[in-house]
Amino acid sequence: MISTLGIYPINKIRAAEGVSPHLPPEPRQITPRVDKKSRLVYLTDPTGLAVEQYKMLRRRLSTLHPRGGVILITSPNPGEGKTLTSVNLAWCLAEGGHHTCLVDLDFRAPGVGFTLGTTFDEDGVEEVLTGKRSISQAVRQVGSRPLYVLGIRERLVSPGQLLTSASLNPLLTDLRARYQWVLLDFAPVIPMADVSEALPHVDGALMVIRSGKTERAMVAPSMELLGSKVWGVVLNDSPINGSSYYGYYGDRKR
Repeated sequence: MISTLGIYPINKIRAAEGVSPHLPPEPRQITPRVDKKSRLVYLTDPTGLAVEQYKMLRRRLSTLHPRGGVILITSPNPGEGKTLTSVNLAWCLAEGGHHTCLVDLDFRAPGVGFTLGTTFDEDGVEEVLTGKRSISQAVRQVGSRPLYVLGIRERLVSPGQLLTSASLNPLLTDLRARYQWVLLDFAPVIPMADVSEALPHVDGALMVIRSGKTERAMVAPSMELLGSKVWGVVLNDSPINGSSYYGYYGDRKR
């Protein structure tokens, strides 16, 4: 809702010569890349089990937190699928009609742009954090769905100055006002300090672990660091009993 428009109808303002300074610019749209390496399950396997699992997670989040919120998504170590979880969950929330913004804040190993098959040129989230760009200038919309993305322009070895309370708090306050769900793809919780800096400013956290890869010894200290902010744990690459039957059931002719 844009209170500065007063009682003037939006269609008349848009039809007028020039653009009202009160109207934010339309976000640039991006089209995700779909190829053999893509793991955007909503595009590559929309009737598969993975999509059903994301729908279950969406339903659980929506039931427990009907107003939405800001979720930090992390993992104990790199390579456990947190970015894929972030992108697919954000897509799932948007498909369910929730206005959702996915923000890449893993500056040491940014993966959201790569997963979507796009770059962010001069309009990365780092420009928003430093005040050089507004959210409206930097955000991208994925197709016509209510899914928006703030990505990283350039990998940084030491992003500490960008992840201070003075930088994060204004960004997240603005995002809360714009979107129902805000998903933050963050660095692994161990051994970096990035997650600890952000935790006071988020509503909850999801920890992603990978079956057969994540060491059990890393789970407990990761959970301890996240503390009361933990909303749940996502287990990747776990075989699901009955998946062969489900495939038959979904494809059978009636």
